Amino acid sequence: MINPMTQELSETPQHHQAGVSHMINIRKILMMMLKNWYFYFLGIVISIAGAYFFMKHKIPTYRVETTILIGEEGNPQGAGEDMLQGFALRPGVQNLDNQLLIVRSYSLIRKAVEELPFEIDVYRKGYRSQASFYPMSPIRIEVGEEGPPYDSEFIFQYNIEEENFHLKTSSRSAYYLDSIYTFGQEIGVNGGSFIIHPQPELEDIYQAGGKIFIRFYDKERLTDLYMSRLMVDNATRDGSIISLSLEGPNRIKDVIFLDKLTEVYINNNLEKKNTEALRVTEFISAQLGDVTDSLKTTEKQLMDFRSRNMIMDVSAQAQQIIDQSVSLENEMARLNLERSYFNYLQEYLSKDDNNKAPIAPASMGIVDPLLANLMQELAGLQAEYFSKVAGERNPLQGQLEMRIRNTKNSIKETLMGLKLANQMAIDTVKGQIKQTNAKASGLPIKERQLLGFERQFNLNNALYTFLMQRLAESQIQSASNTPDNEIVDPARASGPVSPIAQLVFAFAFAFALGFPTTFIILKELINNKITCEEDLKLITQLPVVAHFPHSRLSYNTVVLNEPDSRISESFRSLRTRMDFFTRDIKCPIIVLSSSIPGEGKTFAAINLASAYSLAGKKTLLVGMDLRRPMLGKSFDLDTEIGLTDYLIGKKKLNEVIKVTDFKDLSIITSGPIPPNPGELSSSDRARDMFEVLKDSYDYIIVDSPPIGVVSDIYLASSLADAVLMMVRHDYTKKNVLSATLAEVQNNGIGGLSILVNDVKALGSSYRYAYKYKYNYKQKK
Repeated sequence: MINPMTQELSETPQHHQAGVSHMINIRKILMMMLKNWYFYFLGIVISIAGAYFFMKHKIPTYRVETTILIGEEGNPQGAGEDMLQGFALRPGVQNLDNQLLIVRSYSLIRKAVEELPFEIDVYRKGYRSQASFYPMSPIRIEVGEEGPPYDSEFIFQYNIEEENFHLKTSSRSAYYLDSIYTFGQEIGVNGGSFIIHPQPELEDIYQAGGKIFIRFYDKERLTDLYMSRLMVDNATRDGSIISLSLEGPNRIKDVIFLDKLTEVYINNNLEKKNTEALRVTEFISAQLGDVTDSLKTTEKQLMDFRSRNMIMDVSAQAQQIIDQSVSLENEMARLNLERSYFNYLQEYLSKDDNNKAPIAPASMGIVDPLLANLMQELAGLQAEYFSKVAGERNPLQGQLEMRIRNTKNSIKETLMGLKLANQMAIDTVKGQIKQTNAKASGLPIKERQLLGFERQFNLNNALYTFLMQRLAESQIQSASNTPDNEIVDPARASGPVSPIAQLVFAFAFAFALGFPTTFIILKELINNKITCEEDLKLITQLPVVAHFPHSRLSYNTVVLNEPDSRISESFRSLRTRMDFFTRDIKCPIIVLSSSIPGEGKTFAAINLASAYSLAGKKTLLVGMDLRRPMLGKSFDLDTEIGLTDYLIGKKKLNEVIKVTDFKDLSIITSGPIPPNPGELSSSDRARDMFEVLKDSYDYIIVDSPPIGVVSDIYLASSLADAVLMMVRHDYTKKNVLSATLAEVQNNGIGGLSILVNDVKALGSSYRYAYKYKYNYKQKK
């Protein structure tokens, strides 16, 4: 019974699911943006004004940067070098990661802070920022004997008429103060005191009456502030240049601090080298003291023996024994010096609280590679641990402490092996000396005695000369020490890093556009009602065959009573379009339904039937909404008898058909509400009724119940030649309509089309609805 053309026009793709109704309609968003253009204009004006205010009151922040070249790590002494080379000072350990930690360590920054006059800060405030007046402060603060009051912020405001100033503490201070003072008057607060003096050359600043803020910082607090602000990083990926930078509102103060920090860092490196050189010198001097006493004693004994026995020289054989003996004694001296270093190192390792790196083994002529590597690793770990850059409570400090302990244990194990090897070498040399002494026993007694005195003297003299040379070289090295690191670029400030005018105004403009747009999009996402034809297109591809303007009339028979109205014209247009769809069908059955009650299907059914009757077509309007009958009230007809009476067999068909006062228009009202409307609507008697009626009328218009609520419509829809679904603007819910259409299609109901009701046109544009410019209003 369905017209092929109607079927073709009304078929819809099956891929439109319920959730698609909540998609963002880009075209609709653009139309709403154009409609609400004044919001964007207002947003731009407010945002630009806000940007100007922000730029005017925001204190600029500058970036100050300096770079330091970290010296290359030196090579340790080789195994084939003699004792002279063994006393060369070890090169500084220049692990780049360690240097990054050291330069931002608490101890180093604390040294820099202690040498700078930054404990008193006089500053001004802007929008969520503050900037120090340093070095051109309009007032000078003198701290009293009790010391300054810490942990408070003071607000200074000068009264030029009274020639005094108001001083109070801010809300975030540890104690309260609010009094009037004069310049030079001592101010006692919380156990501390200070005096405020004017700076005559800058009197225009404080005499302006603005607020000037004062704060006293202790060294620890000041150190923490700079630690939190200081940024240290590699200047290049593969190089050994590090970059130190600060960002803040006072670039002069930051330049001074970075220059001082780099000075302390470089001096600290030089101080360590000089300290190490001094320790080596002291160690050699201690050994030299014992040798000097022995040399004096043996020299006196030799001179006395020669004078007493008149012997000035020995034979060639005795000289050979002397040379051999001196060589062995030199070796023994070297081994004894080595044993002294091992004993020193063992004593050092027993002191867990020693924060000074030990003398390097290379400095003592010890070239064991394993010991040298372990000592170098220990020095690096100690430098990192005692810098406390990670903080005393940081878990990394505990890990460093464990690594230091493990390294010391490894050194102790290595040291045990080296001491054993040293003792074995000493025992060997002692045996060789014993053999040499045995050879000397065959010489004449006087010559043998002289041999002993010369051997002792030559040994002490050689050892004394050797130690004196080492001492001189150590002192020369100490005097010629230079830092391993050097400044590449001194601290300098670049242009302001914030606020940047271009970015501020770009953000303001973006906010002016983005905020209203976001509001529109959120409103669209939250809104679940049909508000334009674009919403329909996102839900279904069914054709929209008519748009009905909003009616302010209190009755439904608009076409009959107001034939010249726009609403009547829209129903005549619908009639013409339906004639095109049903031209080859005798007595078409047109069913009107909706997804939920209140969408105006009864209103549309009455006026469509009226439009056909006015065109001279014999039309029957059937009220099949047995649950909520509405037709009788619109025509002042008796509603006691109706369709229900016929379907239950109580009345004949001609008894329930009511002829109206309007030509060619008849109505079958619903009648009394039955207990089983669903069964009656789908009964065989209802099907037979339509077959009989088609022989008597040109058009049958059926006002059915909402298909999204009940299933009473399915019989009438199966017999219908066209099914018109009512959609009411700003009333029909997207998800309900989408689910209803999906259910209708799943039940095989075809010939579907859409009627849009309650369109409120803007101005006099009748074609407003066809231009996707809907504004909907709930029908009263």
